Amino acid sequence: MTRARIGLLALICLIAPCLAQAQGQGVGDTVGSGMGSVGNFSLGASTQQRQPRTLDKIVAVVDDDVILESELDAAIGELMQQRGGQGNPASAPATLRSQVLDQLILRQLQIQRAEKDKVEVAPAELQKGVARIARRNNMDVAQFSQAVNASGMSMSAIQDRVRDEIKISKVRQKEVMGQVTISDADVDRYLANQSLRSRDRAYRFREIRIDLAEDADTTAVGLARERLSQARRAILAGDQSFDEAASALAADGNADTRTSSDFVAGNTLSDAVDTELATLKPGQLSDVFRSDDAMVLLKLDDERGAARAADDEQTIMVTEANMRHIVLQPNEIRNAERTRELARTLRQRIAAGDDFESLAREYSDDSATANQGGLVGWIPLNRLEPNTRRQIADLSPGQTSRVFQSASGYEIVRVEDKRQVDETDNAKRDKVRQQLGRKQAAEEGNLWLRRLRDEAYVDIRMADYQPTPDR
Repeated sequence: MTRARIGLLALICLIAPCLAQAQGQGVGDTVGSGMGSVGNFSLGASTQQRQPRTLDKIVAVVDDDVILESELDAAIGELMQQRGGQGNPASAPATLRSQVLDQLILRQLQIQRAEKDKVEVAPAELQKGVARIARRNNMDVAQFSQAVNASGMSMSAIQDRVRDEIKISKVRQKEVMGQVTISDADVDRYLANQSLRSRDRAYRFREIRIDLAEDADTTAVGLARERLSQARRAILAGDQSFDEAASALAADGNADTRTSSDFVAGNTLSDAVDTELATLKPGQLSDVFRSDDAMVLLKLDDERGAARAADDEQTIMVTEANMRHIVLQPNEIRNAERTRELARTLRQRIAAGDDFESLAREYSDDSATANQGGLVGWIPLNRLEPNTRRQIADLSPGQTSRVFQSASGYEIVRVEDKRQVDETDNAKRDKVRQQLGRKQAAEEGNLWLRRLRDEAYVDIRMADYQPTPDR
C-alpha cells in the first residue's frame, strides 16, 4: 500500500505530523505562529486545540492508497479557519466531514489517474508554480522558502503539493477539455434562442455565492460546488426555500447572498452570471457554476427589457494587414547564426531594391506561402503572436520590417495594405463560444469525476459517514 497523500485543504503546519505518521518518522508538534497565509496554504495556525495523537485511523481506502483521519481533520480545520471560526475538527457535523472526505477521495483519484497516465511535471513548471504562490503573497521565492521553513515545514512538502495540483490540472486538461467542443451551430443556436439577451434584458434575481481563493485547489472548488449542489437539491425537493438555504449557508460562515430588489441590466453582470440568467425562466434555479473567483447558485425572480443608452452597442474595430513574409529556419546545413546572417543579407537586398516576391520564392522556408511570393493574406493584427505584432504595428503599406525572430524562424514581413474591419459580430460569437465552453467543461468535469469514483475501489471506514446524494 502506498503512502497516504495529504489533502490540499490541509494546513501546511499539519502536513509534517501527517507525513511522519504515514512514514513512521517522529517530528516535533510545535510550529511557528503568526506567519499568515501563503496562497491556499496556511503557514501558521493555533495549536491550542491540537492534542497528541497516539493512533491515526484510516478513514478511507482509495484503490491502493489510504486517507488518514489526521488528513481529514486537517482539511476540516483549514475549512473552519477559512470561515473565520475555530473548533475541534473531530467534532464537526457528520455531513461536513462526509463532504470533505468525498472531496479528498476525488482528489486522490485524480492523482492516481495522472500517475496511471504517466503525467510528468517538468522542473520549470514546478518552479513557476511555487513562484506564483510566492508572488501572490508578496514574496520572492527565497522569502517564501524562509516563511515555510519558519513554520516548521519544508519546501519539499510544498513542492509535492504544487506538483500534485499541476498533475491534476494536466490530467483534467487531457480527460475533460478534450471532450469540450463548441461548434458554429452551437453558437448559432444560442444566438437564435437568446439574441444575446445581456444587451436588452434586465433581471431581478437571488444569488448564493461561496468565494474561492485566487489559487483555490481542486478540493476547495469541489467542496464549494458540492455544498451549493446540496442546497439546490434541497430547494428542488421542497425541503427548503431559496432564502432558507441561503440563510443556512450564510450562517455557516463563508457564503454570501444577495437579492436584487431592482432590475439589473445583464450587460453589467459577469459573463457567467449573465449567461446563466439568460437561460432561465422566472422562478427557475440555475445549475451550480463558477463565476470568477466564486461558486454560484441563482434563482431568477423576474426579467424585462432593459433600457439602453445610445452608445450601449459598442462597435469593435480591428486592424487587418495584408502581408507577405520570408521565413528562414535553421537546419542541419545552416545553423542559427548563418540563418540570421542570410536573413540580414536578404533584408539589405530588399532595401536596395530587389523584388520581395522573387526573394520569397527563392529563399523562404514557408512552403505554404513561398510559391505565392510569400503572400500571407489579410490577418487581424490582434491574432498575431505578440512579437510579430510589435514588428509590424507601425508599418505603413509598402514598408518592410527589420529581421526578427518569431516562432516560425527568422522572419521579414512586408505590409501590402492595411484596413479597419468591423469585428463586432465575430467578437460577439467569440464571447458566446467561451461562455458555452466554460459551461460544457464544468459538466464534462463532473461526469468524469463521477466515472472515476464509480470505477474505483473505495472503502469508507469513517463511522458516521453520510453518502452524498446522487454520488
